[in-house]
Amino acid sequence: MTDPITLAGGHAAAPRAIGARDITRDPLAACLDPATTLVVAEGGFDALRDLAALARACGVALAVRPAGDLMEAVRVAAALDAHVATDRPLPGLPAPPPDGPARVVEVAVHRIALPLRHLYVSSMYVTPRQDRTLVALRLADGTTGWGETNGSPDCAALVAGMARSWIGRDALHDRAAQRRRFARIGFDNRHGRNGLAAHAALDLAAWDAGGRHLGLPLAAMLGQAAPLRPVPVACPLPAAVPGRAMDRAGITAHMADTALAGRVAELAAEIAEAHGIAAFKYKSAATGLAWDVAALSALRARLPAARLRCDPNAAYSTEEAHRLIEATAPLALEFHEDPTDGIEAFARLHAAGAQRLATNMCVIAPEHLAAAHRAGLAGLVVLADIFYWGGIGPLRDAAAAARLLGLVPALHSFYESAVATAANLHLAQALGLDAAHPMDCGTTSLAEDVVAPGTLEVRGGLLRGPTGPGLGLAPDPARLAALAIAPPVMIRGP
Repeated sequence: MTDPITLAGGHAAAPRAIGARDITRDPLAACLDPATTLVVAEGGFDALRDLAALARACGVALAVRPAGDLMEAVRVAAALDAHVATDRPLPGLPAPPPDGPARVVEVAVHRIALPLRHLYVSSMYVTPRQDRTLVALRLADGTTGWGETNGSPDCAALVAGMARSWIGRDALHDRAAQRRRFARIGFDNRHGRNGLAAHAALDLAAWDAGGRHLGLPLAAMLGQAAPLRPVPVACPLPAAVPGRAMDRAGITAHMADTALAGRVAELAAEIAEAHGIAAFKYKSAATGLAWDVAALSALRARLPAARLRCDPNAAYSTEEAHRLIEATAPLALEFHEDPTDGIEAFARLHAAGAQRLATNMCVIAPEHLAAAHRAGLAGLVVLADIFYWGGIGPLRDAAAAARLLGLVPALHSFYESAVATAANLHLAQALGLDAAHPMDCGTTSLAEDVVAPGTLEVRGGLLRGPTGPGLGLAPDPARLAALAIAPPVMIRGP
């Protein structure tokens, strides 16, 4: 069986020795102590992985103390991007074979548009489609892995640029090193959110290719021993259902009549009837509290037992968010997602009595997790996704650190192709991200996808998918071509 370090992506960087002998007695408390700069621990990769994630979130260095085998301590430290607690010189790490079968030889970047069954309306977008970028990463042995990210031209261009640095790298052993090269420290140019999303596409493709190469599903690579199972989902809902194409001005005029808010509940009832979904995320357009309260009230009346969420994408001020939360308190929402912007504003809402808060916008980096903990946001639902966190490894670390800090990790998603949806199916169960809250999933709202109908489906409110190696599916070439909005960009080695 391949060892856990290889499954996780190999070594991030050659570690440095740091003279330290005493093991930290309570590493969790030490990480939370502002005076701590170093935590020393002993153990293997699996035993120390969560601690390494917490240390990064708290800005603390981790040093691995050898338990006898110095080389093993070096391997563990290199995989965790940690130090080795020793005064002795460190042995060098073995390099991946330069001509191994998991070496990346070609990357193809595809831009597609996924048509939606209904107009999507939120505070950020009014659109009948979702543009996506898909990545096909081919290995020397012919294996191809697939990744995905957002479809903006800027993001697609970043994917193509970054892909050149993956040519010749080993998809199994070099993922951690590629992540560190991309974003070693915060000062490095990561190109903002698009940069993280672009890296995530290549990272996901490398995980998929690695899983296919080894004959292991993604969930198994992340440590899940049990077979893949269906997971509960929450369906996104547009802020309004005008029944025809409209621009932002038309939507604003439509929403002036709160009697029309009931159409959102009608759409939700149709989706619930067709797919058994019992959790919905209402995407507020933030045009005013009256419409939101009317829409959410109609949803609760039509679906009295459903889990309901409200997400204005941080478009309301702290005061408006406070009034929205108070006005909808009788509706017993599952949570309010990003009702306003920033950890400080969340802390003020929490102090004013708001208990059911969630975010995928103000906690999107390791240091944000520690900041949310220090702000007293116990129980905050951290909705992570591979695009905002920059890949599967960082998302896995975010989930682990969040739990250790008293936060609740869950899975954020949007209108994505079957590639990202399949990845989320594996991530949700392997990392326990569906334990407290159903995962976001917009697949039932897609009019077309890159795989045949039935490959991924929602029945009884549960997302079900294939169980093969890697993601278990791949885009159908004809469907991929039919949805294309630009010619594919091919990056090959010499």
